[in-house]
This record gives sequence, C-alpha cells and structure tokens, in this order.
Amino acid sequence: MRSAQALCPINDLFILSHPISVLDRLKLSLEQGQPAALATVVGIRGSAPKPLGSSLLICSDGTVIGAVSGGCVESDVVYAGERVLSTGQSEHLTFEAADGEDPFDTGLTCGGVIQIVVEKVDRELWPFTQELFYAIDQDQPLMLATRLDRPGQQMLLTGDCKYGSLALPSLELQLEASWKRGANVNFSGEWPSHASLVYDQDDVTVIIREFYPRPPLWIFGAIDISQSLALLAKNLGFRVTVCDARAIFVTKARFPMADHLVCEWPHRWLEQQSITPQTVICVLTHDNKFDLPILQIALRSDAQYVGAMGSRKTHADRLMRLLDAGLTQDEVSRLRSPIGLDLGGRSPQETALSILAEVVMLRESRSGRPLLETQGTIHSSM
Repeated sequence: MRSAQALCPINDLFILSHPISVLDRLKLSLEQGQPAALATVVGIRGSAPKPLGSSLLICSDGTVIGAVSGGCVESDVVYAGERVLSTGQSEHLTFEAADGEDPFDTGLTCGGVIQIVVEKVDRELWPFTQELFYAIDQDQPLMLATRLDRPGQQMLLTGDCKYGSLALPSLELQLEASWKRGANVNFSGEWPSHASLVYDQDDVTVIIREFYPRPPLWIFGAIDISQSLALLAKNLGFRVTVCDARAIFVTKARFPMADHLVCEWPHRWLEQQSITPQTVICVLTHDNKFDLPILQIALRSDAQYVGAMGSRKTHADRLMRLLDAGLTQDEVSRLRSPIGLDLGGRSPQETALSILAEVVMLRESRSGRPLLETQGTIHSSM
C-alpha cells in the first residue's frame, strides 16, 4: 500500500452534512445510473478515530457522504475518490504519523495507522445491488466480497443464498465457512458493520464487507419524548419501533423517522415478538396499566436494556408492584429507572440524549464518567 501525501486544502470541496447515510446515497446514485467512489477503512493499527468498515462516499455530482476519520484525512480521500471515478482503478491509501514528524503533517492526529481502499462502484462493477439492497432493507445479515484486481468479480452471501463468484474456490469456501459461523459480528452503528482486506496469492486483492441487522429499539408510549428518542436512535443506527394503543398519537406524521409504527396494546404486541440480547426496550407510557404488563415481559426476557420513565417515587411503587406480580429481585434489578443518565436536561431532546447515553454506556460496559477522569483507551476495541 502506498502512503497518502500531505493534505490538500478542503475549502474547495463540497462536503454535505446531512443525516442521509452512505448506504442511502449509494443506492440513490446507482438507481440514477451514476457511478460513485466508495472509500472504506479496512485496516487499523493503534488508535484510530473510526472503526473498521467506516465509509466515505464520493458521488459523481460532487456530493460527499460519511467519514473515514475524524475529519483529518478526508480531503485526501475525496481527491483519491475523484481520481478513481476518472480512471476506474481502485486505490489503497495508508495514513500514519511517521516517527519524528508532527502528526498534523500527515493529517492523522491520533497517532495510529489506518488503511483505506477507494473503489469505483456502479451497476456493472457491483452486479448484485438489487439483491444487496433488498437484504439490507429486510435487515438480513450479509457478506459482500469484491475482487479489486478483477473489476466486476463479486460474491454476495445472504441467508441461504449465494450470488456470483470470486473465481477463487478455496477462498470462497473459507468465506462461506466464516459466514456460517457468524464471524466478526461487531455492531458499530454504521454500514458496513465490518470490513477487511484479504490478500491471496498472485496479486489477488479481495475486500470483504459484512452487514449485520440494526439492533431493535422499541419505544412504548407515543409521547413528545418518544419523537426525539426515535429520531436520535435512528441516527445512531437502531431499527426503531414505536408502539401505543392510542391511534391518534402513533401516526406517521408524528413519527416519520420510525421504521415501524404499531397501534396495539403494548404488552400484547410484545408477547408476540422475539426479544434478543440486542433488543433495547424503553417504556415511556408513564401509566401503570401499560407499564406493568410490559415490564413483566421485558424483565424476564434477554433484552439488552429495559428502561422506564417515572419519578423516584413512581419507581419505588413500580418495583413493589412488580415483586407482588411474582418477579424476582434479580429480574426487577435489571430495570433502569428512572430512565437515563443524570445530565440535568429537561427538554424532550435532552431527555432522549440522556436515555441513549445510558443505552450506549451499558452496551459498551463503560462507566459514564467524564473522559478527563478516566484513563486507558477511549474506544472499545474493534
């Protein structure tokens, strides 16, 4: 891999700051018949601002979506993307802070090393985009393997289906076995969930992208806080469902960002769902006739997080009612209530931030303390 040169000025680039995802914009470009350049982090050594799989999309109309660093190397990557769009040849970039140099000279300020592949994407080079986007829309896990040394040679694994071939039988068998084992599952809230380079003999280069379904976040109670929570959760990579028995509140006009809207008694809907260790449950109904039946199911499940809104007095009363209903002390001790971290905010947006901060803290097994009071690595290992 070659090293990237010094940073180019970024003031003449059009960087779009918009909640649209790399995946959404890539799909739009391909539907319009427009090629794009896709930059992906495929290797990390030491400290890095973004995890493996982080992507930056450079569209032919000049739009740029996503990120591969904290902003320190994006300009070089964008210019590489423009070259790739012009030549059709993929590029391998390595960004590092060399010994004896100021890290700002190379643009990578965290001191680590990141490897990035920039490749051209169009319908000819990615022949299985229809199957790819269908699987992602259905939240199906998948693996996409693309040969960079032989453009257009690609293999897609999803469910029990296999599309295409790398013309590398031995490597294909290894990848299929890895796929069946569910290797490298590591949710990052981004697409793809994981990416890496595989080097075979004779200058063969294959990039592997794995996608795993977004973790479900279920909100019970279609109140104003739920609107803010749904929006922020969607931007953090969750698949959001809002459930309320009152049809007048659980509407698309109030929750345009939600993936699913359910108008049903919450506990009846919850009884029919498969609750996994990735499921996040937020009970914001603030009414015992809704709260208690939901919590009796949720606290006995494998849900990763169960939180409920209410004052400390409400929480104490709720615990007694749950114990009286037959739940064990261990089961009720899982309840995060009052829900969220102590940030002191009052608005719906601040409350939503507090709730999701707690969700992320528990998911990553962190303390929630200010970073200036802690030591060690800032990010969990990827």
